[in-house]
Amino acid sequence: MKPTDSTLRSKSIEAALEKYAPNSDPIHFYDPLLSVVSPPSGHKRMEGGYKQWPETGLDPAMTLRIMSYGNSTSVWPNGNWSQLFTDDLLAKGADVTLFHGAGKGSTSCQEVLRVLRDAPQIKPHLIVALSGICDIGYLLNGPTQPFAHKYTKRMMDFLVTCGVVRDIVYGYPSNDSPAQVWCRNSRMARVLADEMRIPIIIFLQPTQGFGTYIQNEDEKAHYESKSSVVLRAANKSYGQCVSEFYTEVLEIIAASPSAYSHVIDFTNVFADCTNVYRDHRHQNLKGVKHLANQMLPFIIDKLGIAKHNISRMESGLQSN
Repeated sequence: MKPTDSTLRSKSIEAALEKYAPNSDPIHFYDPLLSVVSPPSGHKRMEGGYKQWPETGLDPAMTLRIMSYGNSTSVWPNGNWSQLFTDDLLAKGADVTLFHGAGKGSTSCQEVLRVLRDAPQIKPHLIVALSGICDIGYLLNGPTQPFAHKYTKRMMDFLVTCGVVRDIVYGYPSNDSPAQVWCRNSRMARVLADEMRIPIIIFLQPTQGFGTYIQNEDEKAHYESKSSVVLRAANKSYGQCVSEFYTEVLEIIAASPSAYSHVIDFTNVFADCTNVYRDHRHQNLKGVKHLANQMLPFIIDKLGIAKHNISRMESGLQSN
């Protein structure tokens, strides 16, 4: 008996589910524009993909608001550097609320969209990001499509396989390098923030394979197991792509320092630390605490400027 169209469609969907929805790497919470976002995980105060910290207390509208974002190195609870520096601010008597958004594999392409889409709603007094390494990730998907996040691509390939849509596009093809894409998006984030009169800090994140850091034996072994893996779309090893990305980013920044004054180079932030990585990219608790401690002076400085601007605006309103 010839199978019906319905039977064929059901089989194609079953095959697509097996291929694109593996149990080993579930997507969980999906944002159609940003791809995967950090799940609530029992968090008491969360809205629009952003966890608010502290979970109870003052109305955020009555506090200084910080908006933070990043990739898997920023996903709570293992990447809670923003939560830690917020606790330090609270301990110093500052009335602040943190709005934290992060997603596995997020690149500067998703991050600049957060500023464009979410900052006007959150109305933060400061934007903070930990960004960098994931921008080489699209070299696995397609070297001309930096906005093709791996989880979005998986979802879209599923729809094509199931026959829901005929084909997918990710914008006009780009021949720019990952470093050029990251730098452009970082500048665009600043342009957007400047338009809203919001200070922004982007920390160029540290990772194994670049910068000054003394690896222990476990870290060295783990990195070496990853460094030789070839990123097929680039036909280069992971280690080579890491080195080329960070080297070019720093060269671009050095050529136009005023345009990137909001970018803080953290690639050597662990120069005086050891035993801070739990794999080739992600820090352990010691490393995350060190990140938070090193970020704090920059946060305090920018929040002080924001608080001064608010006081000046309020004084102007009262005088009128």
